[in-house]
Amino acid sequence: MKILFAVHQFFPNHYTGTERLVLNLGKQMQKMGHRVKVITYAITETEGFTEKNGALFRKYSYQGVPVIAVRHKIANPSLVSFSIFDTSLSGIMDEILSEEQFDILHVCHPMRIGEIIKSAHTKGIPIILTLTDFWLICPRGIAITQNGVLCEGSDDGKNCLKECYSGDFWKNKIVERFQQTTELFNYISCVVSATRFMKMMFENRNFYQDIHLIRFGKDFKNIQKNNKNYSRDSIVTIGYLSSLNPHKGAHLLLEAFMQVNPQNMRIKVYGDTLSDPEYFTILKKISRGHPHIEFCGKYAYEEMSQIFEKIDIIAVPSIWWENSPLVLLRAMAHKVPAIVSDLGGLTEIVKDGVNGFTFAVGYTDSLADNSKNISEIIRKISENPEILNDLKANIQSPPRIEEEAFEYEILFRTQLHKTLD
Repeated sequence: MKILFAVHQFFPNHYTGTERLVLNLGKQMQKMGHRVKVITYAITETEGFTEKNGALFRKYSYQGVPVIAVRHKIANPSLVSFSIFDTSLSGIMDEILSEEQFDILHVCHPMRIGEIIKSAHTKGIPIILTLTDFWLICPRGIAITQNGVLCEGSDDGKNCLKECYSGDFWKNKIVERFQQTTELFNYISCVVSATRFMKMMFENRNFYQDIHLIRFGKDFKNIQKNNKNYSRDSIVTIGYLSSLNPHKGAHLLLEAFMQVNPQNMRIKVYGDTLSDPEYFTILKKISRGHPHIEFCGKYAYEEMSQIFEKIDIIAVPSIWWENSPLVLLRAMAHKVPAIVSDLGGLTEIVKDGVNGFTFAVGYTDSLADNSKNISEIIRKISENPEILNDLKANIQSPPRIEEEAFEYEILFRTQLHKTLD
């Protein structure tokens, strides 16, 4: 099969979870004999582009995966990442699909490149959509209001206008956006989720029914399992590996650590300190130069095996509904237990007291006797590091990338046969 993966941004300039999902799955599909390309939007890149059909494009390859990057000649900054469809890109999308003759379009994030869906539908190409976040039902993508509160639902845009977008300009744009979301799902052949939680979020809001469940897989190359044995005298290092943005919750971890102030524990914070300088300043104020808290800066994917050799338990203290963070799956592959918030799909991976601990967001310092308090979890580990041995023994490895790819291959062939019939 000839497969086109569509994603809102891509390597080498962008390298978070969804981009990694596309790269790993694309490379595995190549190993299985399929021809693969990626279409993406170039946000920051400006060199090497050619004008075509009123837009700009360039072709390149990343780790053996061919990529087509498109961008506007002149973009409206407030709308380029907001609108579902963009007719100014329809010409170049039509031409790309006409030239390449793809069998399948696999959309892993439609932001900025949603117009490819319309073009593929017109040409009768089966379209598979994998839900990776809430962008289709939340313009902010994270389902958190401007005031930092979890949003229970957009109500066809009414809550968006109430909580996050105000003024007549946005009123019309929000109404149009949710009409386009409904239109998009009418074009999709099949929808996939990696978690029951994300599946539920879309099915319960009647955006799409009968969503397939395919868990994210991991590339087990260079995976070294944590074979440490912990005793009462062990020093325990908590690792945080994620972007340093408020919704990722690093402040909750640091606040809890500072409250307990365990002498036999350390925290290593890995993440780009320049992504949100204001938030990083807050994190530094919370830590107050504590000698056991280290900000390690941005890390490369290729360094993760070495990083996991330095940590004993990972923390994912998000205050938004996480889907299925690849870094958490990586931790499970390394047999490193986790502390996670009890939001979204995190509790589908981590079972409290079994292969890690879950805590209730909001309980960092107020309920000393509450087992769901992140401070109490840190205290419990500090007082008895041996508990990590039991957690490690209960960790089950996540699916391999080969397993994920095989499931998608079956799905692709099924949808292609439906089209041919």
